[in-house]
Amino acid sequence: MEKHIVVIIGGGPAGATLAQYLKNEEIDTLIIEKGIPFRDKVCAGGLPVVIEKILPSNLRNFERNVYDKISIDYRNAYSISAKTEKPFLYGVMRPKFDQFLREGINVHYGEKFINYEEENNSIIVHTDKAKYSCKFLIGADGVGSLVSLQSGLGKKKRFIVAEEKEVPEKAKDKNTLNVFLGYNFLGYGWALPKDGFVSSGSGALKGHFQKGIVNKFNRGDAPIKVFPISLWDGVEMLAKGRVAIVGEAGNLVDPFTAAGIYPAILSSMLLSKVIDKNLKLNSADLTHYNELLTDKLYGEFRYARTLSNMFFPFLSLTNRAILQTKFIDYLLELAQGGYLSYEKIFNRVENTKRIPVKIAFAFVKIFIR
Repeated sequence: MEKHIVVIIGGGPAGATLAQYLKNEEIDTLIIEKGIPFRDKVCAGGLPVVIEKILPSNLRNFERNVYDKISIDYRNAYSISAKTEKPFLYGVMRPKFDQFLREGINVHYGEKFINYEEENNSIIVHTDKAKYSCKFLIGADGVGSLVSLQSGLGKKKRFIVAEEKEVPEKAKDKNTLNVFLGYNFLGYGWALPKDGFVSSGSGALKGHFQKGIVNKFNRGDAPIKVFPISLWDGVEMLAKGRVAIVGEAGNLVDPFTAAGIYPAILSSMLLSKVIDKNLKLNSADLTHYNELLTDKLYGEFRYARTLSNMFFPFLSLTNRAILQTKFIDYLLELAQGGYLSYEKIFNRVENTKRIPVKIAFAFVKIFIR
């Protein structure tokens, strides 16, 4: 039976970057990945520019497309666009990006996690091919995480259903992020040019999703793939004892944009520090990870969830009031500086003088927030 200090279930951005952080601290780590190298992954692939500040230094030179323009279309009735001096967003092809993150890491591909048990101050991990002994078990196995299910961590589920197709074509402007609003209730659409493709998609809260919306703004011939996204919906325990979960396995997905790569990598960075400290203190308690998430991530997520509850349900009322050049420029300025500060956006919206926005904001504060 192989022995490792850390076994990670799942080799996506959360699991791969956690393994890289731990490798830099010379901590023996194994990733169990059910997929194969360069496995297709349905995902918009958008990354905030601040991602470079939290990635391990050896992973910052990744292949990307850059966006310094945005075009927002509301139901084909009107649109607004803006340009920035510096990029505000990166776009990646997930198969290439994920494989890049796994370079130099010990990964067992094509192996499925079955269950685990705690035994004699260690954890025994069972897969469909072998057994492993480890000191810490980390679930990075995404939406529908088996580690989450078996450990009882990350129970809350609030799903978006999304669709995407990647059309092989050259975009008219490869540096423009296209956003489409009002085509589906409680959701939005996107088109990101990258690497000879245009990745187009649409998503909405479960129960409001309609397949084929993406064809309204990209008629290119390509298969449409449907996938779930598990949004953050409140503070949860994501670590206890020797077990923890990161990324979408713990519902660490932005509740406004439904973007998950940045929170996944941030959560892995935080957990790597807790694991390293545990080993130095000869301890086996990862619960401090919960406190770090509260301090570094959950505050922004609370504001993002409130803004989402205000923005999407009331879009038919507030669209012209919100989609103004001055406000879009403000958002892009924040994005160029790092991760969007939802607290700053919240405060700006709360103090608006635009009546439709004030009505929506008041409703959310009373009934939803």
